[in-house]
Amino acid sequence: MTLTEELAQLAAVGALGVLRPEARLADIAAEYGEPEDLGPVSQRRRWPRRFGVGSVELLVCECRTLRSLTLSLASDEVTLPGPGHGQLRRFGSHVTESALVSAMHSMCCHGKSREYDFGQRDLETAPAEHVRVCFAFVDRETYDGPPLEEWILAKAGFWTLGHGECSGPGAGDGAGRG
Repeated sequence: MTLTEELAQLAAVGALGVLRPEARLADIAAEYGEPEDLGPVSQRRRWPRRFGVGSVELLVCECRTLRSLTLSLASDEVTLPGPGHGQLRRFGSHVTESALVSAMHSMCCHGKSREYDFGQRDLETAPAEHVRVCFAFVDRETYDGPPLEEWILAKAGFWTLGHGECSGPGAGDGAGRG
């Protein structure tokens, strides 16, 4: 599968393999190997924490479930986990908006687009009631570079809505809500 096809699937179903909203950290580790602990989001609280698997950054709540996922395409190459334990798949990071939209349409997936004055355009889908997937495209490779002929993908990811109180490991240890 190409990176564009992987991202179209993310738009349509809100997941990259087992990296899906509400996935348990233990299940992610069992499938792909132990993710790298990148530390807490806040210096004052132990949870939520950030973890890394290849080029993917995961935000995990204190109940040890996946709340959001971010894939940065700022470098020339990105790595996605899988297919097996401890394996990474390498892809060139150049994905155009037109290629991604075409791949999404082939999966009967459509999104809403919003353009900003500062050279960014977002494309958002809602594959499930409490899940949002967003793709951020830019019109130039560097901040002060010339505009490109096609918008290119800079970042992709999903986040969840309406999580509420946590009752998993870490709840009640002073870490507060996830």
